[in-house]
Amino acid sequence: MYRALMSGILAGSMACAIVALPIARSSEARAQEPGGGAPVAADEPAPAAGQVVPGRIEAGVIDGQQPEREERIVVELPAVHYTFTNRGGTLSRAVLQEPRFTQDAHTPVAGAPADKLLEGPIDLVTTWGTKWLPFSSVFGKLSYPGQATLVVRAHEGGQVRGGVIKGGVLEAPSARTELVVDRPVAKDDILEVIAPPSVAGEYRVSAVGAGGAITPARPFPEGAAGDVVYKLTRTGAVEHLYEGDRTFTRVSATPGLPLVYVWPNPATDSSPIWIERRIETGVHPYELKLAVTVHNLGDQLAQVQNGLRIGGWQHPEAKGPSMFGAPTPVLQASCLALDGVESAPFSSLREEAVEKWEMGQPAVDLRSFPTGAQWVATDTNYFIQAAVPTPVSELGGQCQLGLRDFDPTVPGAWVMWAQFQGANVIEIPGRVDACLPEWLDAPANAAGSAPQGESCKAHLERLGIGASASIEEVKRGWERARTAGGDVAAIDRSYEILKSRRQATWRFNLYNGPKDTTYLALSHPELKRSVQFGWISFVGAPLHQVLVWFHGGLGSWPLAIILLTFALKLVTWPLSQKSYTSMQRMKNLKPKLDELKKKFGNDRQKFAQEQMALMKREGVNPFAGCLPMLLQLPIWVGLYGAILGSVELYHEPMGLWVPDLSSPDPYFVMPILVGIIQAVQMWLTPQAATDEMQAKIMKYGMPIMFTLFMLFLPSALVLYILVNSLLTIAQNLLIKRKMEAAA
Repeated sequence: MYRALMSGILAGSMACAIVALPIARSSEARAQEPGGGAPVAADEPAPAAGQVVPGRIEAGVIDGQQPEREERIVVELPAVHYTFTNRGGTLSRAVLQEPRFTQDAHTPVAGAPADKLLEGPIDLVTTWGTKWLPFSSVFGKLSYPGQATLVVRAHEGGQVRGGVIKGGVLEAPSARTELVVDRPVAKDDILEVIAPPSVAGEYRVSAVGAGGAITPARPFPEGAAGDVVYKLTRTGAVEHLYEGDRTFTRVSATPGLPLVYVWPNPATDSSPIWIERRIETGVHPYELKLAVTVHNLGDQLAQVQNGLRIGGWQHPEAKGPSMFGAPTPVLQASCLALDGVESAPFSSLREEAVEKWEMGQPAVDLRSFPTGAQWVATDTNYFIQAAVPTPVSELGGQCQLGLRDFDPTVPGAWVMWAQFQGANVIEIPGRVDACLPEWLDAPANAAGSAPQGESCKAHLERLGIGASASIEEVKRGWERARTAGGDVAAIDRSYEILKSRRQATWRFNLYNGPKDTTYLALSHPELKRSVQFGWISFVGAPLHQVLVWFHGGLGSWPLAIILLTFALKLVTWPLSQKSYTSMQRMKNLKPKLDELKKKFGNDRQKFAQEQMALMKREGVNPFAGCLPMLLQLPIWVGLYGAILGSVELYHEPMGLWVPDLSSPDPYFVMPILVGIIQAVQMWLTPQAATDEMQAKIMKYGMPIMFTLFMLFLPSALVLYILVNSLLTIAQNLLIKRKMEAAA
C-alpha cells in the first residue's frame, strides 16, 4: 500500500510533468535531434515500581504423551492482565485492557492453541513453546566444571511410591496430581529402584512410553512387580540440563508481584549454579522490571554470558499493506544497534529461511549485529514487546534477529525472535563464605541438596536493600544504615558478607503495550525510535506530535486531522499558489503554442526554437507548476507515515459509517468522494497540454486513479486527502478570481 500511495502522490506531481516535459524536450533535446515516508490506559492508576500486587494461581497440565506440571500465576494490572508460567519463569499471556485494543479472529492453524486465534482483546504473547516465550533467559555460555542433579519425578520426600512394573516396563503413575515433581522423562535418566528387593538397583532409561512409562536399558530381573518405590533423576552439565528442561520453581511466598522464579528446584535438586528471575512492576502501566541473577554456590569458577529472547509467531494469513486489500498486523523483529534501528520483517526472514532450506540447509535465517544493542523487540505498526537492558553500556550487547521454519511445507510451523546477548562472558568466582539466598534456607531443603551456610535475608534487611541489589546498592544501603545508627559491627559484617556473594545480575525493563511514545520514552528514551513514521520520519514524527497536540485541545481525532489539514494548507499555501499561477500562465500560452504548431508543425527543430523563444519572452517555465508540488511530497509522505504509525488512531472511530480511523472506509464512501472532488479539481485546474490525449488522461484518468489508490488506505489519511482536496478547490477558485480581477 505504501508503494500505491507513493504512486498516487507522484501521479499528481508528475501530471504537470507529463504536460511540461514535451515542451521542455522540444525546447532543448528536440532542437538537437536530426530532423526534429495516546492511547489512554485503564482509569485505575498503575502500581508504583516494585509494588506488591496480588495474583491468583491457575494450575494446568500440558496435553501430550507425557504431561508436564505447569503453574500459572494471573496478575491483573489496570492496563495489562499478565499470566506468568513456571515454564521458563516468564510470561505466557499479556492481554491489553484498553477497550479498543482488540483483534479479529484468525482461522485455525494446525498446532496453534485456540486462545492465540480468538477474537477479542489483544494478547501480545503470540508463542506457546517454553523456549520461545517472550523474555526467556538464554545463555551464550553457562559453564561450570561440576555437574547438577535434577529430580525428574517424586512424591513428598523425594521418592515415588506405589509404582507398577508390568511386562518389563515401569508404568506411568496413575495419580499424577499427588506428585510434587513431574518433569518429562528423557532417555538416559537414572532410575534407582529401592523396593521391592527383587527389582532393586540402578537402571538407565532406554525408552519413554505414553505418559512417561519407562523401559530400562538393562531389563528388570522380574517382568512384573507392585508397590515399587524408586527415585528418578537426571545428572549432567548445568548448561545441558537447563537447555533440556527450563522448568522453574516459584519461590516467592505468595502469588503476585514481585514474583521470583528459580532454576533448578531448590527443594529437591542439587546444583552448584542457580538461576533466579525476579519480576516486578515498572514505572508506568506497560512496564515490568526483570532481574536475572546467576548464583555460583560451588567452589569453582563459573562463566556466564547472559541473554534474553523475545519469541513471536505470525499467522500465515497475515499480510502487509497492499493496493487491493486492507492490511493486517505483520510482526517483525527489531533492535537498536550502533547503526540505528534494525528491522527484519517476518516475510523477509522467512523468505531467506526457505531459500536456505531449498539449498539443503536448515531453514533458519539469523541476522546478527555484534555490539551496541540498546533494546530488542518483536513489534507491529502499533504494538510492541521490548526488552531494554539497564543500565545500557556504551557498547551495549549483541542483537540477533532470526526465524526458524520447522517445516517449510506446513503453514505456521515457524517462530521468529529478537534476542539480546551480553557482549562479554562474566566470570563468577566460587563461593567462599558468602551467605545463601533466602530460598535456599534449610528447613526448606530437607532433602539436603542445598549448600550449607547462613541466609542472606537478615543481612539484606539490616541494610534495607533487596535480594537482587547490586554492589553499588549494597554500599549505599550500608552507608544509610551506618548514618541511621544501630549496631555498627553488625552493619559492617552484613556489608562484608553481602559484598562476597558470588553472583552476577542483569536487569531489564520489559515493555508490553502500544507504541505510545510517552510510555516508550519512560522505559528508555531511544525506545521511541521503534515507532515507524516512514522513511522520512523526520517529517512524520513532528506531524504526529502536532496531531496529538491538536487532539489534546479538541478531544476528537477526526477534528484534529481536519485542523492539521488546515494548518498544512496554510503552510503550503504559497507553494500551491505559485503552482496554480504558473499553470494558469501556461494555459494562457496555449493559443500561441497552437499557432506555432500549425505554422511549424512539419519542422520540429524550428518549432522547438520558436517555442523556446516564446516562453522566454513571456517569462514562463514549464516546470514551475510542478516544482511546488514536488516540494510538498515530503509533507504528504510524512503525513502518511504519521497516520500509519499512530497507535492513537487504532480502532478509534471517526463517527458516522467509519468505525476505525486506522482501517479503510468499509463502504468506500470517502474514496469515491475523493475521486469526484479530484474530477472537479481537474476541470478547474488550468490544462496546458498541447496534446489532446494528454489532456483527456489528466481530466478523466487522474480521478479514477486517485479513487483506486484511496480504497484501502487508512480512513484517517483519506479524511485528510478529502478535506485537503476541498480546500485546494477553494484556493484555486480564489486565486483564479484574483488573477481575473488583476487582468
